[in-house]
Amino acid sequence: MKRKVIQIAGSTQLVSLPRQWAKAHNIARGQEIDVMEDGNRVIISSESEAVTEDVEINISNLGSMIPRCISAFYKRGVDSLRLTYSDPALVGLVNEALAKDTVGFEILEQGENYCVIKHVAGSPSEFDSILKRIFLLLNTTSDECISAFKKENYILLKNLAFLEEANNRFTTSCMRYLNKMGRAEGFNKVGPIYHIIEELEQLADQYKYICQHFSNLGKDKVKLRKEALDLFERANKLVRIYSDTFYKLDNDKIVFIKEERNKIVDEAHTLLKKNLNYAEYWLIHHSINIGQEVFSMIDSLLILKL
Repeated sequence: MKRKVIQIAGSTQLVSLPRQWAKAHNIARGQEIDVMEDGNRVIISSESEAVTEDVEINISNLGSMIPRCISAFYKRGVDSLRLTYSDPALVGLVNEALAKDTVGFEILEQGENYCVIKHVAGSPSEFDSILKRIFLLLNTTSDECISAFKKENYILLKNLAFLEEANNRFTTSCMRYLNKMGRAEGFNKVGPIYHIIEELEQLADQYKYICQHFSNLGKDKVKLRKEALDLFERANKLVRIYSDTFYKLDNDKIVFIKEERNKIVDEAHTLLKKNLNYAEYWLIHHSINIGQEVFSMIDSLLILKL
């Protein structure tokens, strides 16, 4: 269907809506409708509510993957999830999943061999503010990790695990929103922003492992050489640099991330040839992973911002 653009008052341009579509959706004068940019397209919709999705699945043979499957349905945007099973004890794994990242998922009905989970909290309405919290939590976690290592006060790392749990709740909420709504205000491509959020979740996992490995390090009185600590700090700085350029694209910073990531990998391999203690191996391993996680988000950022 082709429509001519009408020029009004200098810079204002109008396109008329198809009559049949407007009538079918009861579009009236003065009514607000959704308009979303998507590359060279403009998508117009009569309402922003997403369709509901109900799913039924037998989890009897899923075992330890039950929590991940429930999380996947949550991220997908499912509203009602009916689980059937042969062993009632599996409800324990179901409750384990609901206690973590699936904010708004609750068991509303339960029988001997089934339960029904429904999403009762509604979708997040401020996608961008939640995304900013994810970056804020990662920057805070990164800064606190560096501080703990510099002070050799590794017990401080125990409390950072709670930040990783909060990060997971935020990232899963954002994934659910994107899958449910199929869009997000301010981003004209869903795929790249979804990939970035997935990588931010993986980045938070790196800090979780660091907290788990190093929080008891003080008891062993293991010393970390300066080269390993410097490498870790440089990798951590890439997290904040990426956060800054995500909201204000800076080509110099993008180039720096790539070049610094390459240097971190090269210097890490050189360090690994030395006679290191186990904690230094841990730190170098996570330094490489953090640098790589940040770099892996660059392509998606370029797709969104260039």
